[in-house]
Amino acid sequence: MSKYFFSFFLVFFINIELSSQENNIENDSISIKKTYGIRLGLDLSKQIRMLTEDYKGLSLYSDLKIKEDIFVVLEFGNDNKTINDENINSKVNGSYYKLGFNYNFYKNLPGLNNEIYFGIRYGMSKFNNELLSFKVYDIDNNWNNESIVVNRKFNNLNAGWIELILGFNAEISKNIYMGISLRVNRLISQQIPSNYTNFFIPGFNKVTENNNFGTGITYNLIYQIPILKK
Repeated sequence: MSKYFFSFFLVFFINIELSSQENNIENDSISIKKTYGIRLGLDLSKQIRMLTEDYKGLSLYSDLKIKEDIFVVLEFGNDNKTINDENINSKVNGSYYKLGFNYNFYKNLPGLNNEIYFGIRYGMSKFNNELLSFKVYDIDNNWNNESIVVNRKFNNLNAGWIELILGFNAEISKNIYMGISLRVNRLISQQIPSNYTNFFIPGFNKVTENNNFGTGITYNLIYQIPILKK
């Protein structure tokens, strides 16, 4: 993932430098109008994960600028994850949404529309958890541990969490942006199946025992639908 992170940063700063040079050529007395509109995007990290994991998913992004540096943001998607390890074989699938705000603290030169932002989200997920099989270990016979097929379903589970986000968006062409964000999640509620647990929550990602924190990363390709200019 580090090479993708470096590439996005490189594109961002090259874009700033080129845009700055173009801006210096223009006469300072010219008033530059800013474009406002709804932005829609796709999280490409889901497609990357589909190449390397037993996973399928889709995540969509939308935002709307309500003040000069403040955006209201809605994200929603679906995750379908198969978990295979030494002890457990299970499947999780469900949908989620995340609602919150981004605050852009990067001060653009006139004519630029890049962002370095801090964000916060509240996430909510509804999902199904299916335990396919598990292994029973016999301490007296480590070579013949039995795998028990269960196929037990736990439907209509839910979970909620808070996300803190640091990210940037760079306008690579007119109304087209590329962005990356780093996220720290704090699970605040989850419906736990009887005599089982949640190893994965759609939208939140991996869940570990006795730890309510998680992390994530997104790579967004975003298009702005221009509505008005000021």
